[in-house]
Amino acid sequence: MLATAMSFAAGVIAARALGVGGRATFAVMISVPSVLSIVTVLGMDNANARFAGISHTAFRQIVRWSVMFSAISGSALAALWLLLGQLWSAVLLGMPYRLALLVALMSPVSLLTTLLGMAELGRGRVATYNLLSTIPSASYFLGICGLLAAGSLTPVTCFLSVMAGQLVCAAALLIASTTRVHADGEAVPVRIFGSFALRSYLPNLVHYGMLRLDVPVIQALAGVTAVAVYAVALPLAEGLLLLSTTVALVVFPAVTSGAIDARAAARIARTVFAAAAAAAAVVAAAAPVLIPLVYGRSYSGAGPVLWAMLPGLVVFSAARSIQPYLAAAGLLRPVIAATVIGAVVNIALLLVLTPRHAAVGAGIADSAGYLVFAVLLVYRVRPAAAHSRRCRPDNVHAEAVPAPTQTPDGIPPVKTVRYRWRSLYPRPVRCVLVDRGLMVPAGVLAAAGVGCLAMAFSPTFGAVTLVVVVLALIWEVGLCLLAAAIPFSQSEPGGSLITPSVLVALMLVCLLGRVIAGPGVARPKPVGVLIALGTVGYMAATSVMTGDNGLPDANNWRYLLLMCAPLLLPLVVEPGRALDRALLVFCGGSVILALIDIVQIGSVFAAQPGLAPADTAVLAVTQEAAANHNAMGALFVMAVAVLLRHHPTVRAPLLRLAVGAGVVVLAVGVAYSLSRAAYLAGIVVIALYAARRSLRTVLCLGVGAVCLIPLLPVPIAARFDSILGGAPDISSAVRLDLWSSALRMFEAHPAFGVGYLNFAPQLPAYYHVTGDYDVMLLQFPLLHFAHNTYLTVLSQFGLLGAAGVGSLFAFGARRAWCAARSGDPSGESALLAMIGAAVCSLFGEVLLVPPLLAGLMLIVLAAKPALADGPKQVAR
Repeated sequence: MLATAMSFAAGVIAARALGVGGRATFAVMISVPSVLSIVTVLGMDNANARFAGISHTAFRQIVRWSVMFSAISGSALAALWLLLGQLWSAVLLGMPYRLALLVALMSPVSLLTTLLGMAELGRGRVATYNLLSTIPSASYFLGICGLLAAGSLTPVTCFLSVMAGQLVCAAALLIASTTRVHADGEAVPVRIFGSFALRSYLPNLVHYGMLRLDVPVIQALAGVTAVAVYAVALPLAEGLLLLSTTVALVVFPAVTSGAIDARAAARIARTVFAAAAAAAAVVAAAAPVLIPLVYGRSYSGAGPVLWAMLPGLVVFSAARSIQPYLAAAGLLRPVIAATVIGAVVNIALLLVLTPRHAAVGAGIADSAGYLVFAVLLVYRVRPAAAHSRRCRPDNVHAEAVPAPTQTPDGIPPVKTVRYRWRSLYPRPVRCVLVDRGLMVPAGVLAAAGVGCLAMAFSPTFGAVTLVVVVLALIWEVGLCLLAAAIPFSQSEPGGSLITPSVLVALMLVCLLGRVIAGPGVARPKPVGVLIALGTVGYMAATSVMTGDNGLPDANNWRYLLLMCAPLLLPLVVEPGRALDRALLVFCGGSVILALIDIVQIGSVFAAQPGLAPADTAVLAVTQEAAANHNAMGALFVMAVAVLLRHHPTVRAPLLRLAVGAGVVVLAVGVAYSLSRAAYLAGIVVIALYAARRSLRTVLCLGVGAVCLIPLLPVPIAARFDSILGGAPDISSAVRLDLWSSALRMFEAHPAFGVGYLNFAPQLPAYYHVTGDYDVMLLQFPLLHFAHNTYLTVLSQFGLLGAAGVGSLFAFGARRAWCAARSGDPSGESALLAMIGAAVCSLFGEVLLVPPLLAGLMLIVLAAKPALADGPKQVAR
């Protein structure tokens, strides 16, 4: 309380003396070391509090680790910030480089005081911690007063007074660490210490980062005035968290000793909520009068900011009191899940609302993030509290949770958390707590509230936020939406809506949803992961380093990563019903797209009766706003491969008829795509499928093809005739010259290629005209690829890139082959789809289109390897 009072008084003096601009500069300078410390700590502060009280040997070990960690990690992150500031001045948040260097020097000191202070708390010296924690506040207050009296009060001198307080506090904590409290014992195992630190890192990162990170974001998005107003409202809002923070410091050691159980933690949370609500009501009523009176009229805008922050902080105070119970009991998973969802909501709203509503928008974003976190966390602890009340003896007294057993050396065993978990709750209640069913409705309700709040400021963003949060909570719906987006992206309206960036965002939402509400992150084989990472890393490096156009080539890696983003899908999906449903949605979307394409191309044929059939086909595929006919044809071929193999396994007559009709529509769609590569791929896929079937199946397919061919329009027949030896058109001649140019590039750069998207700049030097057409009609800057995936990989990535891509393709083919040999229909579908995509790649870059690569990845991942008899291992 004394430290808070001194900080508040110093803040008032600084705000009135420095003015709006100076207070904003000082706020940014103070926020940077805080943010860097929060990011760098990696949960070590909580681990210090957890293990410092085991023995004096463990405490001394923790002190040594804290000093080394602060010196190395704290300095490294600060140096990285300065380096990025040299490259992009916006990273320094408007500070001159010399001033930023001074700010960076404070980062390791601030980190050291945090770590040593938590270690003192961990060994039970609360009074010592409280006394030493007043040193920075006292130095700040006395420095402000002295500087004001001397007439030297500036943002830099204010910061120096804060830095001096941090240095003195760090020195005092180091001196205090020499005092012996416990007897000597065994040291803390690094594995146990690090595991606990990392599990507790994310919640604290988001809790403190939501408020501390706002100052740099507001500075970048809304300007100096908004930062000054927010900096005035921030300490007032943090004052509400003082009670919950104090309670947390007391609850944590009490839970580890067995003095507090779930029922007691819930009762404490209700008390804290009532106290925080009462305090918030008083603050809200007094803010419009006291803020202008104390800080000055220039800061009157801090009142609405404070009002926006209060609702979320009141609810968060109660949740903050529950969190230490879960952390001390080792039950951090619900905390992490609630933290991730709350952080997503907070960051999204912060980026959207701050440019429009300045500090008030940032306050609303903070409140929404805390509200979502609190609602999810409270719903997870209520069943435990209810069970504790039902099991209370005589309905009056409850037995305390037994203290965790300890080994003779004083270190809790690894299975202590599991033992406490099983001893506290019987199996039915454990199932309720582990089941995420309670989190889903709670999260949906919270998301609805956040979406309504966002819609009040931006309807479009509100709807997007609501959809993203719901998809993250119900990940199977997100997976189906991703599968539907793949064919939709190849339509005329979908091409502008489902961009590669949107597709990547959907994949990340599905991955987040699987972590939060699903069975965990799937674990693909390490060999495949290493090959994928190595190949993508190599491609990104070559795209930056091998170009001849200077700095613009350095941006190519972004497009490369978007193209390779579907390689994230092995982390998202695994064989099972969810993926089978997603593939059904994928095929259904492809059938709808085929129907639309048939109607559109048919209308073009009908509108041009006087043109030659070959010219009509060319006009249909080159009309304005037309989709990529090669990509659309490859999509239909892959969908045909899925439905064709699953058709015999369908038992219901109506569903079997629907699948058969879908196959016919997709086959006609391949014809109407006017993609000659898709024609060849479709023929190969059907031929391979028929070769593995009985004679009756072959006859049925042959009769169907004979019946369909006469019904096709003449332009389609003319398009197909150009494959069989008809008169070559200009497109074919240009494609042959592009192929020969790609081979010449490969001869000149055989090992590394010319780099991704460096094909067009290099093309004029390697292009030789061999056909009967005018080379002046070609637009070389638009020819980024060789219209052949294999030659594109060879020319742009060389032999090393081709080896990596080939290894990935072979890895997927082996998976599909093993599944097909074991009798899994998805295995044969994957093989047929891969063969169809491989044939299409001879005449285009269909696998360099992210949606098509994502569709092929879903088909291959649906194949169940022969050795996977049981459920796949997942990361919890």
